[in-house]
Amino acid sequence: MKLFIILLAMQNINEIVSLVNCGLEPSAPDAILRKKLLCGQYDNSERPVKKYSDPVIVSMHLVLQNFDIDDDRQKLFINVWIRLSWKDQFLTWDPREHNGLKDLMVDSKDIWLPDMMPYAAYYSNNLDVSCTSPKCSVLSDGEVRCIPACDYHSLCETDFRNWPFDRMNCTIRFGMWAEYSNEVDFTADGMSFISNQTNSHNEWLIVATNFTKHETDTTDGNDTTKYPSVVYNFVLERHSGVHCAIILTPAFVMISLNLISLWINFCTIERLIMLSISVFIHFLFIVNMYWQVPYNGSTVPVFLIFFRDSLIITASLLILTVFIKHLYLSGKKVPMVLSSTVAVLTGNQLGKWFFNLESTTGLEVEPLEENRPNEESPDESTRDTAILVGEQTDGNADKPSKLGDEMKVFAMVLDRLLFIVGLVSYTLMIVTLIPRN
Repeated sequence: MKLFIILLAMQNINEIVSLVNCGLEPSAPDAILRKKLLCGQYDNSERPVKKYSDPVIVSMHLVLQNFDIDDDRQKLFINVWIRLSWKDQFLTWDPREHNGLKDLMVDSKDIWLPDMMPYAAYYSNNLDVSCTSPKCSVLSDGEVRCIPACDYHSLCETDFRNWPFDRMNCTIRFGMWAEYSNEVDFTADGMSFISNQTNSHNEWLIVATNFTKHETDTTDGNDTTKYPSVVYNFVLERHSGVHCAIILTPAFVMISLNLISLWINFCTIERLIMLSISVFIHFLFIVNMYWQVPYNGSTVPVFLIFFRDSLIITASLLILTVFIKHLYLSGKKVPMVLSSTVAVLTGNQLGKWFFNLESTTGLEVEPLEENRPNEESPDESTRDTAILVGEQTDGNADKPSKLGDEMKVFAMVLDRLLFIVGLVSYTLMIVTLIPRN
């Protein structure tokens, strides 16, 4: 709150303080002091030190007001207040000699300012272009405080692998354009938000901030000079409920559609229709995601990989359904190895239930001829046999008889194994490819 009051006073001080007019004789105490300090031998182009070898130490604090993100160009827009402070050895006075004045408002154009500029911004523009020209507060001991409001654009590094829960790493480097570190040096004393509302973006959230000081060495012959700089880093994370609704929900719906279709009898037309619809929906969804995913970066979002693999699985299920139905209707003999395996899998009650051998409808055992009333008894050779009469299913295919068509039993076992493979595949894909926030 205190910072806001100071800034508000600086921005509206134009109504109170005008530019220094050295040709007038002011009567107000602050105007007299201002003329005394600035209309004498003060040079705003020279570093404000009395001893040339002494550096000017500039303290810098970044206050973030608001921000925005351009996904397509991977660019961060920020509006900040830069709180700068330094000692000007030529702007000192004794408050007792000036009616107790302990601070004085001056125009930033009338005093020395550090020629600070962003090095790693989207486009390079100096303080005068990208920032306002604020009023500055000067204390009696020579401490100068300026808070310009600035707009900067920063390039960001983004890993889209976990989109739409991806992160951006944005960096802005501030430094001196002409002065060396032995002339003007920086000390960064922090970074803050103007309020809790600053970080309330509709899609992005700043999850981490940090700043570091660097010195860049340049060599000219035997001379090595250092340029000071301060690097501010912003880590942003996407938080969008819309993406969760339009991506996660359809993903699980399509998975459920595929798995449910595998539990339906492969001879029915409904299963082929469901898988065909699923293939079509996958195509539409991938095209839709193409227009939503940012085009930058070398990484591919795992969501796209997930739907690509799911499309391949769905198309394979459609083809294998037709193949299994063909096996079921072929009536060919199953190889001995496969027949033995099928016998082991279906040799118990659980196996018969899981592989849908007990739930097969339309099969009944005809009684032996000797037990039928009003009919002749069958031959002795047929007394120990029973004939399974199978009705056609809804898909117009014969159900497997208990006496044999092993190929039909094998097809039904293969169909259930296909369900297991699909379930395991989707489980692994969810664990490895679905990004988690």
